[in-house]
Amino acid sequence: MKPKVIFEQIAIGLKKGESMIKRFMSRVELFGAIFLITVMLLSVSVNAADITADMIHKSSMGSFKGKMFLKGDNLRQEMNIRGEKQITIFRKDKGVVWILMPGQMIYMEMMAGSHKNMAPVDPDELEKIGKKKFIGKEKVNGYMCSKYHYTFNDPSMGAATYWISEKLNFPVKMEMDGPSGPMVMEYQNIQEKTVSDTLFNIPSGYQKMSMPIMPGMQGQ
Repeated sequence: MKPKVIFEQIAIGLKKGESMIKRFMSRVELFGAIFLITVMLLSVSVNAADITADMIHKSSMGSFKGKMFLKGDNLRQEMNIRGEKQITIFRKDKGVVWILMPGQMIYMEMMAGSHKNMAPVDPDELEKIGKKKFIGKEKVNGYMCSKYHYTFNDPSMGAATYWISEKLNFPVKMEMDGPSGPMVMEYQNIQEKTVSDTLFNIPSGYQKMSMPIMPGMQGQ
């Protein structure tokens, strides 16, 4: 093979690799924006009912739709981010978060609440790092909810408002103005039904990779 052809193939390969890395880091960055609001969401839900729902996330990075599965204290979110599927599993019982990328058959693992700038998943700990104020009651997506406003003791972390369903014991909507800017997480078309345990495990054949270090996060 001629040297010119070899160099052209190498250049094409590098360009594809660079593009893949950029897409990957963009998805990880979006995950970082979603992570804090979701961990806070789990912090204010205890022994919630088994449910599935359509998930809507809005932030400065765009609007994304997906599916949510909740079983007890564990949560699974499925989203299509810029054309690629990403699954995030929050195992509150193990204190870990798994990010699965089915297209590449890889996953990353991090400890929930492992960084000082993360909201912990323990409701008692959440009470120690901020103040919660009851605002009133509102009906959201068919469920009567108690509405709360939460302010972090650290001003840089911002504040959040969440609507907790009295029936589900789970926030069906949450708004946050934090380090990544304003965000909204909302669950619609909620169905109360048994959710399989298998949805909260890593499928066989997935390879573990290191979690990139980002502000406010610590990889495992």
